Amino acid sequence: MKIATWNLKQAVAPKKPLPVLWKYAEEKIEADVVVFTEAKVPKEGVPAGWTAVWKPDGIGERRRWGTVIAARNGYELVDVTNGVSGRGGFSITHTWPGTVVITDVVKDGECVATVVGLYGITMDLKGNSIGSGLIAVPSILVSLEELYTSSRGVKLIIAGDFNLWPVDMPDFLCESFIDVVGATAELRGPLAGCSGCDVVPEECGHMWTHKNGNSPNAAVQNLDYIFISGHFAELVVDVYGGVGDFPDAWDMSDHAPVVLELET
Repeated sequence: MKIATWNLKQAVAPKKPLPVLWKYAEEKIEADVVVFTEAKVPKEGVPAGWTAVWKPDGIGERRRWGTVIAARNGYELVDVTNGVSGRGGFSITHTWPGTVVITDVVKDGECVATVVGLYGITMDLKGNSIGSGLIAVPSILVSLEELYTSSRGVKLIIAGDFNLWPVDMPDFLCESFIDVVGATAELRGPLAGCSGCDVVPEECGHMWTHKNGNSPNAAVQNLDYIFISGHFAELVVDVYGGVGDFPDAWDMSDHAPVVLELET
């Protein structure tokens, strides 16, 4: 199973029409499950071959985009964004509805994972712009507390655009889950100029996933992440992404995908 996350840049000045972006995801990213952030579904609806879960009106009146989880290749999605009652259930209080989508991923009748698609909105709790997810991401993670301790917490994957540099990642997330990019750093060379890196340069294996502006000297930023629960630790086959693996990504968006391949 391949799981990816990719920001479609629908908040400001999209680079490509939505059908083109979804086609790129299908033909170039080739994942079975994709967490799209700053995303919309094409006006024509979810493209053929895909199923998707999202909040249709987006994050709010001024933000008609949000987080979309989409699947194909026989993987089905069950929407559990607002929690589930009964045995093994959980409840959630959403601070920013539309930033988070949660689905069970089902294949051949078995739930193989629960995926949290997360967008770190760059606002504080009063709606002021702060330019990062420093307040949003920890707040969202706290709202998911019952999910972690439910039966779904065993097979949990959290992915998306956190709008955080590695050094700003919440301690809870790093202590409770595995950052698949950091855990496979030895597969890649150091990322030159990595902004907000949390390790010494020679050990950095981050990916350039966000190009902040069109300047040749744009900051090199790793803002997009995939975290997994310990259940998946021995099932990781490959981790790749960033502009290094998707050299045409900047033609599509200001973000490049991150992809996790699991043996399932």
